[in-house]
Amino acid sequence: MALPGRPFWVIVHRWAGLTLALFLAVAGLTGSLLPWFEELDAATAPAMQNAAPPRPGMAALDPLAVRAGLLARHPAARVDFVYLTRLPGRADRLYATWPDPRTGLERRDRPDWDDVFLNPWTGAEQGHRRNGDVRQGIKNLMPFLYRLHYSLALGPWGLFAMGVAALVWTADCFVGFYLTLPPGALGKGGLWRRWRPSWKVRRPTSSYKLTFDLHRAGGLWLWPILLVFALSSVSFNLPQVYRPVLGLLGGQDDEALLEASALPSPRWNPALDFPAAARHGAALAQQETARRGLSLRPDGRAWLWYIPATGLYVYGVKSSADITPEGGGTRIAFDGNSGALRHVSVPTGAQGATTFTTWIVALHMAHVGGLAWRIAVSVIGLGITVLSVTGVLIWLRKRSARAGRRFKAAARPAPA
Repeated sequence: MALPGRPFWVIVHRWAGLTLALFLAVAGLTGSLLPWFEELDAATAPAMQNAAPPRPGMAALDPLAVRAGLLARHPAARVDFVYLTRLPGRADRLYATWPDPRTGLERRDRPDWDDVFLNPWTGAEQGHRRNGDVRQGIKNLMPFLYRLHYSLALGPWGLFAMGVAALVWTADCFVGFYLTLPPGALGKGGLWRRWRPSWKVRRPTSSYKLTFDLHRAGGLWLWPILLVFALSSVSFNLPQVYRPVLGLLGGQDDEALLEASALPSPRWNPALDFPAAARHGAALAQQETARRGLSLRPDGRAWLWYIPATGLYVYGVKSSADITPEGGGTRIAFDGNSGALRHVSVPTGAQGATTFTTWIVALHMAHVGGLAWRIAVSVIGLGITVLSVTGVLIWLRKRSARAGRRFKAAARPAPA
């Protein structure tokens, strides 16, 4: 069977682009700011997020002691994730939930905050916010923009819609690339000579040609990273699609392995408390990384996460297999009661598909490449918005031209 011709793919690209325009414009604009999330978030509420010792030379509290103090003041709260190492000059940030132990649902009498920032030297609460609730003011601006970026701030339905958009975007990357090739170029010589104009913006030119060239040349120059962003977006928003494909390619689906360990009912209070689990996790991490020929790196941020639904602790640490500055991609899961090892996740070097996912996610989130790549991701985000806007402008111009031709044809007198 013959493949559809070029006109078919033009229509596919047109309607895919029109469908994606709003999603990608929002994602591009917000994504241009997210490489600077930590700095901008701290700038919106410096008194809440920055911290200094009350007096010179004062020793900071253990992060787990800060967590314990918060829970003593708010006994109905749960804090199931904690960083075990700190960022200099920053307050400890803890995320609290307020579940009803009988149902697992949020309590109706919960306070209007879930993010809390505490002084590392005194444990005092410096500020609170309901993460992403922009009604609370500028202190929630960056969390709101982050939610807007990945779910249009519409919750699970927005998350799913952005995932479907990412899937369509991934397919349309290949369609758009094909349409930049000169007609009939496949299988013929001199391809580059005929294709080279597609990579350029003509000057001087009309406004329509400028719009068209920006769309076509911009898409070509950014094409590899656009595909990376599209694929990584599918992994974030549509894991039910991405994970099976990853498994077929030999990748390790860590989230599915953890979900498969779900208990009949949540285990709210494991035998190992957080301090004991932190010590046990550190020992297991040392043991398991050495067994795999890896080394632990002290410059990363270790963290500990308890999952009541599975009764497992997950200990994250930076090893020589991590590619991001903060690390945390090397993870050790163990039983919260017995301490028995359940799973070890290594971000690179074990399976090719897992390494690939680690890299595309790190590139998407600007966690590699230092300052230069953070600037590049901001520029790319603006480029994605430009591609979306120019695509709509091209469609409007062509639609107007087609309507004009139909009007002239209808006004032309019929032949005698």
